[in-house]
Amino acid sequence: MKRLLCLVLSLALLASSLLVFTACGEPKDSGAEISVYLGEVYDLDPTDYYVDSNAEQVMSLLFEPLFSVNKRGKLVCDAAAKKYKVDKKERTITIELRESYWSDSALVKAEDFVYAWREILMKPNVANPAAALLYDIENAYEIKNGNLSIYELGVEASEMLEITITYREGADYKQLLKNLASLATAPVRQDAITPTNSGYWSKTVNTMHCNGPFMVSSIDYEEDSFTLVRNSGYHQPLTVKNDTKIVNPAKLLSTFTLGTGNTKLSYASIESKTVFYMCDMPLADRAGNKKAAKAVDDLSTYTYVFNMDNPLFKIKEVRQALSMAIDRNAIIEAITFGTAADGFLPNAVLDPAGKKSFSSQSLISTSGSVVKAQELLAGVDFTGIDKSFTISINNDEESVKIAELVSAVWKELGFTVEVKPLDPIAKTIGKDESATNIKDSAVQVLANRASRGDRDFDVLAVDWQMYSTDPFVALAAFATEFSGCGRELNDSDVVYGSFGGYKDAEYDKLIASAFAETDAKLRGELLLKAEQMLVDSACVVPLVFNQSVAFLSKDLSKLDYDGYGNFILTDLKQKHYRDYLD
Repeated sequence: MKRLLCLVLSLALLASSLLVFTACGEPKDSGAEISVYLGEVYDLDPTDYYVDSNAEQVMSLLFEPLFSVNKRGKLVCDAAAKKYKVDKKERTITIELRESYWSDSALVKAEDFVYAWREILMKPNVANPAAALLYDIENAYEIKNGNLSIYELGVEASEMLEITITYREGADYKQLLKNLASLATAPVRQDAITPTNSGYWSKTVNTMHCNGPFMVSSIDYEEDSFTLVRNSGYHQPLTVKNDTKIVNPAKLLSTFTLGTGNTKLSYASIESKTVFYMCDMPLADRAGNKKAAKAVDDLSTYTYVFNMDNPLFKIKEVRQALSMAIDRNAIIEAITFGTAADGFLPNAVLDPAGKKSFSSQSLISTSGSVVKAQELLAGVDFTGIDKSFTISINNDEESVKIAELVSAVWKELGFTVEVKPLDPIAKTIGKDESATNIKDSAVQVLANRASRGDRDFDVLAVDWQMYSTDPFVALAAFATEFSGCGRELNDSDVVYGSFGGYKDAEYDKLIASAFAETDAKLRGELLLKAEQMLVDSACVVPLVFNQSVAFLSKDLSKLDYDGYGNFILTDLKQKHYRDYLD
């Protein structure tokens, strides 16, 4: 869910190093000062296993993959890649990078992409369903399952600014290119990650290097704030005189907890010009101001994941009844934005054989039925089964409200349900004067552990990321050997499936058949059967097809969004911005 914790990004004057001077010797400002509100984020690693759509929105400002997908679902060559060519006979894609620089002024190189793909996403013991984005690259699937070395991946940095990809026989190279527009395939600097900072390089200023339009200049986990500034080397030489040409905003000063000190935002903050852009809104303000919002479909589904190791949830009828009883329409009425989930895949996921949304039929009744759920449970023998469990959620207003609605219905069915809001996990890295306080998302930590078989929850609420407009990528996450969770390096017999623990031989066969199928129509039919099977199994409970939501002041213009539902702030402009400069 788009979080309701406050992230105030206030665009202010840059430091003197970013000022330019007029002929009279007086400094001229370097950009607008725009206050905006985005949401909560604690980890900014694009290759990590993230389960919060808010994190993707913020990371999209800091990192950039090779391509982008526009709001019409079309591949656009306006990101890190300058151009590409395809040799169908040799099954190769040659991609030329544009001149662009990391936030520490190092050139963004082909090897940075190769490192992220080969040595992070494809390592068998690195759990991440985003690995499925790369399965159409030669040997990728075999590598992820521990059968080949990572160095046999069909990708190489053929030149400093050139990547050569060999795609597998039968693959749809066009879909592969669109997969490379996913933020999860953004580059990572190998020389910036060391054995001592590998677990937190994306959390501190000194270790975080960004190749996107903005960079992080400060993070304060005590004050819950961070500052982003324009990356002057983004898509242009470092020597360019006008560094505002590519990125208009200059500096973003951010606070990301709602109610810290005297900070509390509402729709009145837009009217009073305390903020000019708000991504999301407190529940009390939403319904009355819905018409003023810009809402776009997101590539994620707010989902409850069952721990399949729990004896209660091993019973299929229990899972089905719990899903069947939920009134998803009532959830949307309570939170205003989003669409009641009538399946697992949201509307932004596309049919492999066409341009339309993938699921044209409703797989779940959104109105819910407690009566039918009770009838289903009547035939279940609960002898020796504990009917109490917890729902672990992110501690924000929206997640709590949904959990209250769902738990009330589940209690009607005779279960004892506890809602467990989770605050961020605080920790200290380093010692003495070098000690730094950081925070982790507790939900993300639980999901990461669960992907390796350590499931410390009963029901866990996550924004299930689709990662791509291709339905295969999302559905592969539930197939044992396609899930991206891979194998244990020192024991190839230990195979991890989806992080909830769902395993089904018939489902595995469907995904394997879809992977091998070369006809787009037939592939789509197989994947539709897979989604139907997934929903029927109720191993997960889709609740809401997420939307990205923005409220804008009339003083703002040039706001756009991409095919993932991320708002693009690069061209954001504000009228009379000099009146708000400090």
